[in-house]
Amino acid sequence: MDSFVGRSQDISVISGRRRKITIFILICIACIVTAGGIFVLLLKSFMNRQYTSYEVTEETEIKDSSFANYTSYGNKILRYSRDGISATDASGKTIWNGSYNMVSPAADICGSYVTVADIGGKSLFVYNGEGQGWEIKTDYPIVQASVSEHGIVAVLLEQPGSNVINIYNPYDISDKLLVEIPTNIDDGYPVCIDISPEGTNLAAAYVCVTNGKIQSRAAFYDFTDVGQNTNCLVGAKNYDEIVIADVRFLGNNNICIFTDNGFSVWSNAKQPKEVYSQTYKTKIKSALCNSKYVGMIIENSNMKTPYQMKIYDMDGETVLDMGINAGYTTARMYDNDEILLNSASQCIIFRLNGVEKLSCSIDGKVTEFFPAGSINRYYFVMENKIQEIKLKNKK
Repeated sequence: MDSFVGRSQDISVISGRRRKITIFILICIACIVTAGGIFVLLLKSFMNRQYTSYEVTEETEIKDSSFANYTSYGNKILRYSRDGISATDASGKTIWNGSYNMVSPAADICGSYVTVADIGGKSLFVYNGEGQGWEIKTDYPIVQASVSEHGIVAVLLEQPGSNVINIYNPYDISDKLLVEIPTNIDDGYPVCIDISPEGTNLAAAYVCVTNGKIQSRAAFYDFTDVGQNTNCLVGAKNYDEIVIADVRFLGNNNICIFTDNGFSVWSNAKQPKEVYSQTYKTKIKSALCNSKYVGMIIENSNMKTPYQMKIYDMDGETVLDMGINAGYTTARMYDNDEILLNSASQCIIFRLNGVEKLSCSIDGKVTEFFPAGSINRYYFVMENKIQEIKLKNKK
């Protein structure tokens, strides 16, 4: 039998080991917390870093910029004109292209899919980002076309006396027309549309004049079983003496209705419900949105900051409210949560926390300015060249 002294020595050894393990664990936790704190500080410093200049990393000469349109296409550049369309990288290498003949081409992009419609004409093409496009012929002149991320296309057509909205599947050889939405002249004329990324819902804006007063109407449609018993119409709202300027899906379920005095956000496209609205008494200069946020740049009475930028989330909470003291011609918000402003000779980038990421003069005349897909890299489209730039600070 062990003695009590031996047992007490064993307990002492075990207690010592436990103390060492506890101290080791506490040291590890302290190191992890310290490392985490340092990482957060470094990340915050990186996210709030400000730049004052840029360097050109790639440059491609173009000869017909005045006859072509350029826009962001993922981390590539989409070019379309009267005789064709192409997607290129920063070096000018063609990823895919297509040819057609149009008088007034207009493009819409969703994911890798692109539709180019001849506004006022009767043809449009759908491209999936890999090869030649699929053509759709219409019976009436095209007013607008909107494409989903699966290639389903909504087309607003101008009929004599009224307009009609058609939904097409360009890949169905037997019957491309999926849905036809006739419009009632009492509801007014549909003036703009947008199809959801999934291709199952549509938002449309109507305008009419009643007793000398303008009235707008937002209408929401569903092409699944949900909308079968209501001729696809699942919701609507009238806006008295207000003009709807645009409708836009922010993801599959949220919809933004832009008006001449503000905007409203709706949720649940299959059973639409207005979540909140914002109106402004001063003139609206620009509307901004991406898949998570929506906002406006409005005129400000403060001479030091002639514009006020207000950004909100999908619940109506204010994310950013700040003055802007620089003039600009174009303003856009991208899914990297940056707001890009530019004039012909200056570019500015704001983060959603209000930090001005970049403000600098441009060496040349810029017509388009958008992200290039990599960190701190952007595209300038100029009169005779396209540049990929990387942000930096002046030495």
